[in-house]
Amino acid sequence: CDDCIFPKSTMHALTELLQKVCDISLKIKDGNNKQQTIKGNPVLVLSSTWRAQQEFINDILNSFKGYVAFVQQQEVQQIWKPHLDAFFDLVDPCYHATRHDEIFSWIRDNERGKNNHNNNSSNKKRKRRTPQELECSSLVVDFQVRSWIALDDEDLVNVEEDRVEKKAIPHAVKTESSVGLTLQDVQLGVKLLEDQMHAFYQLT
Repeated sequence: CDDCIFPKSTMHALTELLQKVCDISLKIKDGNNKQQTIKGNPVLVLSSTWRAQQEFINDILNSFKGYVAFVQQQEVQQIWKPHLDAFFDLVDPCYHATRHDEIFSWIRDNERGKNNHNNNSSNKKRKRRTPQELECSSLVVDFQVRSWIALDDEDLVNVEEDRVEKKAIPHAVKTESSVGLTLQDVQLGVKLLEDQMHAFYQLT
């Protein structure tokens, strides 16, 4: 894949992750004791330092598109279709701290079903970021974070020499920068997401 800045194996693994999250299916009962099915709904939020420059964001998105064009499989195209034009959101590019603190800041802003970025209140629709001006005409209704993982080669648990953040353990999938995302990482990531969704809906 000449247009990709990521190894082909990483893109294969990320595709597998997106598909497996889409395949997550839970049976729950609503307030009227009626059973409903809850499906996984993966979105991509960019938290790396690449989020600070639009040129770098474009490079990532163009790599996604290049991979899809290279594979030329309809199933892969369907998996990637929601993610090719823009990231769902960016961790605040103006907030600089440890990667752990940057990510958890975004989570705190969004975990209760309100999107506070860009002056969006809970009763407004939020504009989705684009590769052009981080905005486009497509709108995404307010959302709630039910489960999440961070794919990062930085250690989100052992943040600093004297700082261990155990709350990151259920979310952290630490990759090797020289290798990229692997299928073993995907297996761990899916397990973490399933465990969180079961806890969110209080399922045993």
